Amino acid sequence: MESPDGTRGLCWREDRWIPWSEIHLRQQTRGGPGGQHSNRSATAVELRWSVTNTHGLTPPEKQRLLKEHISRLGNEGVLRILASEERSASRNRQSALERFKDWLSSSLKKKKKRTATRPTLSSKHRRLDEKKKRSRIKKDRGKFSRDGD
Repeated sequence: MESPDGTRGLCWREDRWIPWSEIHLRQQTRGGPGGQHSNRSATAVELRWSVTNTHGLTPPEKQRLLKEHISRLGNEGVLRILASEERSASRNRQSALERFKDWLSSSLKKKKKRTATRPTLSSKHRRLDEKKKRSRIKKDRGKFSRDGD
């Protein structure tokens, strides 16, 4: 898939592309900086991209996105990004595409497995000292007999 500028699509990682035909950009009026200009000009950009219908991801990557980011995606697995921070539609378009690339690359980044570590000797001593102190406080709350008065 070639776009007018000669690229295959949006490069979100080295040698990984999302075809331009799958990314739907729409301009709309929106509030934000610009005053009356923003009310009359369609400068906000809405980006929509379907995870389920894309050819730019492998099936395991699609499943991972659908499973881990279900709250970010709509009912049909459609990601929606709205950019209206700038006065210019072209800058908002660039912002939406950058946010899309950042989200996609961070969402599919391999998570490091946690390496289990053992508590240090000093942390064990601190924990036991705190338990003894707490035990003393609770023991001192006990009922006193009047015989000793």
